[in-house]
Amino acid sequence: MKKALLIPVLLLVATTRAEAVEPLSPYPSQGERPAHALWVVPMVHGSLLVMGPVMGGVLHLGLPVGMNMQLSERTDLVLQVEPMYTRARCDENRGRCGTVRALKVSTGVAWTPWPQARGDGFFLQPRVDGMWSHEDDRPEYEAGAVANRSTTGGQLTLGLDLGYRKTAPRNRGYLAVAVGAGVGYSWNQRRKEIDLGAQYGMPWGDEERTGRILDINMDFLRVGFSF
Repeated sequence: MKKALLIPVLLLVATTRAEAVEPLSPYPSQGERPAHALWVVPMVHGSLLVMGPVMGGVLHLGLPVGMNMQLSERTDLVLQVEPMYTRARCDENRGRCGTVRALKVSTGVAWTPWPQARGDGFFLQPRVDGMWSHEDDRPEYEAGAVANRSTTGGQLTLGLDLGYRKTAPRNRGYLAVAVGAGVGYSWNQRRKEIDLGAQYGMPWGDEERTGRILDINMDFLRVGFSF
C-alpha cells in the first residue's frame, strides 16, 4: 500500500522539476543587453560609388566598419575604421585629378544615460578622429603642360555625436542614427576649412593648406548586428 502511494508522489515531483526547467534559447531575452555590436555605415560611400560616374568619371570606394564594445550598462567603447580610395579621370575641364588614398580612424565612448531594454535609447558619443591621406598624379592643365605631383597630409579632430540605437530582440539586428560635428586641425591637405568631401577622400580645395577645420558627420546611419 505504501509503495503504491509513493509512486504517484515521485511522478508528481519529477513533473514539477521538468516544468521548472526552461528551454535554452539561442536569442537574448527581451531585457538582456547584448555585449557587442558590429556595424557598417553604408549611406555616404554607397551614394558616392553610385553617383561617381555621373559626377564626371569619379570612382570612389569606401568601407566604413565600426564596433561597439560594452564597458558598463550605460557605456560602450566605439571604434570605427574607414579605408577610402578615389580616382578622378583627367580631362581638360578638370584642373586637378588623379587618385586619393585615405584611412580614417575614429574612437570614443558612447554614454546612454537612460538605457531601455537591451540597452536601447539615446546616447552621447564624444570621439577623436584621425585621418591620413595621400594624393598621386594630380595633373594641372596650364597652356598644354601637365605637371604631376604627390602630397601626403592628415588631420585630427575632436567631435561629439548625438544618437539613438535600437537592438532587435530576436534576429540580433542593430540600428543606430547619429548626428554631430567635429573641430580640429588639418596638415598639408587640399581642403577648405569646411569641406564635406575631404573627410570622404574627395577634397574640394584647389591648394594644400594647414589650418583649422570643421567636419559635419554625415555618416548618420549605422546598420549591423549585435552579439
